[in-house]
Amino acid sequence: MTIHNLTLPLYPYMPVGNVWAWDAPFRREATMTRERHGVEQYAFSFHSEAGTRLMIAACYDDDAPRIDELDYTEYVNRRTVVVDIPKGPDGELTPEDFDAHLLNHPHFRDGDGVLVRTGWGRAGRFRELGDDYARRTPHFSVAGAERLVEIMLERGTTLLLTDCAYVGNLGVGFMYPEWAQREPWDRPPFPSDQARAYMRHYTPARGAGGGAPDWAASVVLHKDLSIIPALTNVDLISTPHVNVTVLPLVLAGAEGATCTVFAEEVAA
Repeated sequence: MTIHNLTLPLYPYMPVGNVWAWDAPFRREATMTRERHGVEQYAFSFHSEAGTRLMIAACYDDDAPRIDELDYTEYVNRRTVVVDIPKGPDGELTPEDFDAHLLNHPHFRDGDGVLVRTGWGRAGRFRELGDDYARRTPHFSVAGAERLVEIMLERGTTLLLTDCAYVGNLGVGFMYPEWAQREPWDRPPFPSDQARAYMRHYTPARGAGGGAPDWAASVVLHKDLSIIPALTNVDLISTPHVNVTVLPLVLAGAEGATCTVFAEEVAA
């Protein structure tokens, strides 16, 4: 049995949870030390969707179940097809990509989860790239997201995993050029005064240069799918499908949560 941990580790200054104005960086502070108390314990603080995370319809739908209300049968030992669609920095996943690589995938069965592997989430890449892992990630175009949802619903599945750090069209909207392109010391994330001021003037309907609003593709995907982005170690998977288990941090009332993802290789 071969099992891969596809989860980004949580650590200070990690790129997913440390770049955008609404991010709350991961912090760890010792409350007890081995030298003084004989044992080490810590206080942690971080964004609710830091790193690898489970994103659900509740983000945009007040009537959808929250993290602590989900039926977890969908997320445990779930057969999932691995779909390779290579993309480089800023690459966009389009309808043509899903028609070519997913629609007639020989190992895609009705009800399978879908793992879209672009190559962005190879082992260790998040540490090599730092903030650019988040800022320049491949992402879904709005049309690509719509086509993917259409294909998945036709096949009776709503579980999407991907090694993209973010799923929305973040390169198009205002948040990228106005905030994330700045040097790290010039864009301290929440709860800094700068981030609070920026978010007072930020709305999701904005779109740079007449383009689509920030995260528009994410809205499309959230409506019908459960999404787990920011997978790592995906290059280690050698089989066309895996059994996936997704274990989110059970935050009462949360609309999404950081999670742990394991994939067991299964022979074709």
